[in-house]
Amino acid sequence: MIPVSLKLSNFTSYGKDVPVLDFTKFHLAVISGSNGVGKSSLLDAITWCVWGYSRAGESSDQLVRLGADQMFVEFTFELDSHRFSVKRQRSLKHGGNSALELWSGTHNLTEGTIKATQQKIIDLLHLNMETFTNSSFLRQGHADEFTTKGPTDRKRILADILGLSHYDLLEEKAKEKSKDIATKLQLLQYQLLEIEAELSQKDESKEKLKKAEETILVVEKNLTEKEEQLKNLLKEKEQLNLSFQQRSKLEENLRSGKLELEEILTQGKNRAARISQLEDNIKILPEIEKALAGLGKLRKEAEEANLQKQKRLEIERQIATSNGELNVKKQQKDQLQEQLTKIDKDFQDLEKTGAKCPTCGQEIDKDHKEQVKKELSEGKLKLNQEIKTTDTTKLEAEIKSLQTQLEKLPILERITILNRLQELEELQIKKENLLQSKAQLETEQKTVLELRTFYKNKLKNIQQTEEQLNKSPNVKESLDKIILAISEQEESIKNLRGEEKEARNIYGQVQELISRTKQLENFYKSKSSEKEKLSSEKEGYEELALAFGKKGIQAMIIETAIPEVEEEANNLLEKLTQGRMKVAFVTQKETKTKMTDGEKGIVETLDIIISDEMGQRPYEMYSGGEAFRINLAIRLALSKLLTRRAGAKLQFLVIDEGFGTQDVEGRTRIIEVLDTIKNDFEKILIITHLDELKEEFQTRIEVSKGSSGSTFEVVGA
Repeated sequence: MIPVSLKLSNFTSYGKDVPVLDFTKFHLAVISGSNGVGKSSLLDAITWCVWGYSRAGESSDQLVRLGADQMFVEFTFELDSHRFSVKRQRSLKHGGNSALELWSGTHNLTEGTIKATQQKIIDLLHLNMETFTNSSFLRQGHADEFTTKGPTDRKRILADILGLSHYDLLEEKAKEKSKDIATKLQLLQYQLLEIEAELSQKDESKEKLKKAEETILVVEKNLTEKEEQLKNLLKEKEQLNLSFQQRSKLEENLRSGKLELEEILTQGKNRAARISQLEDNIKILPEIEKALAGLGKLRKEAEEANLQKQKRLEIERQIATSNGELNVKKQQKDQLQEQLTKIDKDFQDLEKTGAKCPTCGQEIDKDHKEQVKKELSEGKLKLNQEIKTTDTTKLEAEIKSLQTQLEKLPILERITILNRLQELEELQIKKENLLQSKAQLETEQKTVLELRTFYKNKLKNIQQTEEQLNKSPNVKESLDKIILAISEQEESIKNLRGEEKEARNIYGQVQELISRTKQLENFYKSKSSEKEKLSSEKEGYEELALAFGKKGIQAMIIETAIPEVEEEANNLLEKLTQGRMKVAFVTQKETKTKMTDGEKGIVETLDIIISDEMGQRPYEMYSGGEAFRINLAIRLALSKLLTRRAGAKLQFLVIDEGFGTQDVEGRTRIIEVLDTIKNDFEKILIITHLDELKEEFQTRIEVSKGSSGSTFEVVGA
């Protein structure tokens, strides 16, 4: 990864109008400025943009400039001659939200989620944040990040630098293959055990076959005898059953005959009672017929009375209608007469002095008076004509004539006639009912005679049936014994056939088992061969898993890389300490406890042994300046190793502070070392607040802070 440019807005102390940091203008540069102006924030911007981490950890909200509500950082770098851009944003609006984009030129490589895009960036760089900060990024206050870690963490970081994670994947795949084969082997073992169990029964199967044949012969002989016995029993049962059915039929006929005889007697008694009742009912029939002799005459009288009533009602209706018309005409005539009287009065008023118009009430002159008289005369004439049309003489004569007709109609006792007629009608119905009873009486008398004859015949038949039943033998007990014997015989035959079926099934199964024994033996050989092959494969994958594991190839690669790192670190220490200090990496050591054989064991480790002219001392016993030079040498050696690693090719070194622990001579030696290794990296950034140190570098990124926030200027590029 070779930095190309860095853009940022509202990141920590930086505001909006921050210039773009163009890395293409320099190879090695120092970032200088007073404490707290934002020097380290430029490196925080890179790590936060690429990995989402900074000195504030994973928290992004703390990185947003005070007073702002959103920020972004865009970092562009080259990798394998391709240019990539990562842009990360954070907004505090609406509860906070983040965004992460990855571009390659104009191609958008962003995934659907931030997590997926982040993993894509790590896979692209073949580098995570921890590996970067433990090798090529000496953070402020964390120069001893690698040195102070435990052996296990050191080995893991060194494995990441060497790109050994691929072997972890190979180890996992080898374990999965071994596990799959183990499952197949277990299943195969079960199959082989089943085959062995079946083959072990070969001799036993022959004995079973012989026994089954003997059983079948015995059962077949018994079946023949039992079936013949059953045949004879069935014939005997058929004969007894015929006799039993004949006797049962006679018993049934006798039983039903007696029931019918009782029914005839019951019917005879019921009908005799019915005849007695009917005879009592029809005794009054002559008396009723005598009373009904005048029914016809009374019906004619009723019809005449109804006609007279209708005529009277019609005349009364006509009289009422005529009286209504007469009253209307009288009212009309009275009204016309009043109007005529008024006209006569108006004539009289016109003759008076100062007469007034009867219409408008104004005093009338002579001409007008004549005109009014004329109109009154015409009105009087018209009224007289209308009075003539209201003459009531004819209508009064008609009413008088109708009243005369009404008086002449005879008055009959209609209600009395109708009541008497209703009594006779009811009596007529009673007569018809009695006639029906008379007919029923004749029918009942005839039926009784028939029942007497039928009773005599049925009694004779019963007597004959009893004689036949007494002569018929009772075979019920013998038939029950035969049925029981047949049931027992059928059950015995059923059991024998079950034995035969079972014996034949055993015979068939054993035959099949014997016939496939040879096939099973061949199959057993095939499965045994397959088992040997799978076992061999399983051992191979287990060996591969060990080889790809931490104690296998990975340990060998680390063992191979350790001398290179050790040599590079000591070469740097040679220059930094004038040959006073050395480091050694120990990858194995004896255990404190002894093994079962009494010898001490060996364990994998990665210890750092530091020595000077005084001998070996713990890391904590060295001064701050000495410790920084040790850490610097080791970290530079690791960084150079990372630049040569396939896939990663970081080619970017960052040293953030640490020079304050050095005296003038120490700082001079560090600058000389940096000058020695500068060609091993494409870009080197050094951060310091020391003015005397920044003058040692041609290119400086001078950071300052004003009222609008932090900013920087590239000098000497």
